[in-house]
Amino acid sequence: MIELAPGANTELSADQSKWTLTCGDVNAFGEYAAVALLPVDEKRHPKGPAALFHNDREWMEWSGGPDKVGCSLNLAALPQGADRLLVVVYCYAAAGPISTLKNLHLQIDEQIECRLDLGDNGESALIIGEYYLRNQLWKFRALAEGSAYGLAALGRRIGLDINDAHPKGRTMPAQSGQSNTGATGTGFAVSANHILTCAHVIEGMQEIHIASFEGRYRAEPVVVDRSNDFALLRVLESPGLKAVAFKDGPGCDLGESVVALGFPLAGLAGGGVHVTQGGVSALFGLHNDSSLLQFTAPIQPGSSGSPLFDTSGAVVAMVTSTCPDTQNMNFAVKGALVLSFLEACRIEADKTPSTKVLNTAELAREAQPALWRIEARNL
Repeated sequence: MIELAPGANTELSADQSKWTLTCGDVNAFGEYAAVALLPVDEKRHPKGPAALFHNDREWMEWSGGPDKVGCSLNLAALPQGADRLLVVVYCYAAAGPISTLKNLHLQIDEQIECRLDLGDNGESALIIGEYYLRNQLWKFRALAEGSAYGLAALGRRIGLDINDAHPKGRTMPAQSGQSNTGATGTGFAVSANHILTCAHVIEGMQEIHIASFEGRYRAEPVVVDRSNDFALLRVLESPGLKAVAFKDGPGCDLGESVVALGFPLAGLAGGGVHVTQGGVSALFGLHNDSSLLQFTAPIQPGSSGSPLFDTSGAVVAMVTSTCPDTQNMNFAVKGALVLSFLEACRIEADKTPSTKVLNTAELAREAQPALWRIEARNL
């Protein structure tokens, strides 16, 4: 038996493959956790609908039960253009971290195995491996690539619409110890009592707070635009927030310097604002999505909702996502679309002509009072 560590790969003997998966909680699969298979191409563009847990496709068939999930694959019958197949373990509706499963043991064709200790893993979905075609031979690579906001968010990241709710409407059981699970992100003030963040940060959450060194306050969603990943929050008992200013005039230029400010990895990386620098690397998102721009300033889980500034300290975009298996290929919604959303919400955003030039330290000092950590959880 060949044991693969994350990142290692090996050849398969045929286009037909069978695997089984077990975890440390024998009641997990089908109760609050599941497995999904995503057919994609080499660049992880979707090439057909996902195979969700116990929903067969013409190229695969599920078997087994809660204690051991099984699957039979015909890789030669994958949808046209699909030369990769992602194997994802996830919690329904991102209702809790996959650490509840304790560990995973994947066995492939009774010849290959992969083991993962989930430990304190706080992510709600995890790509544990991928089948991929190379030189007309199918191979398998072990992975441990997470999505903090679950399978649906992972799908959005690659352009695939996935409903990751439990098919029978169940939620995470109380005995799992995850009844108060939550997520963190970044938001920024757009008026004296309104915060803007990403919709996926608060998706499925029942209680929302904003926090910074200025204090901690309760907030509630006013308008949520899931298609563009916007969430406008009203801050209750608002202390009078300092709002950001948006760039007035044309958008960013290719190669323009930008700065991202936010709260990545809250609780691990420290409670203060983090600053990263980079440039605008493309004026379109994946699949020529003109609502997005690409930038190279590094981001982490928790950066979602961060404002992206130009060198004058004006907001030019809002950080939404990153592309896996790439180096700093990150995406942000363009400022013009953000301003259109705020206008529709009757929020009169501040604008600036971007005539001054600030160094990064000056920019961070000016912008920091407008930045807030988003803390969302289920009651």
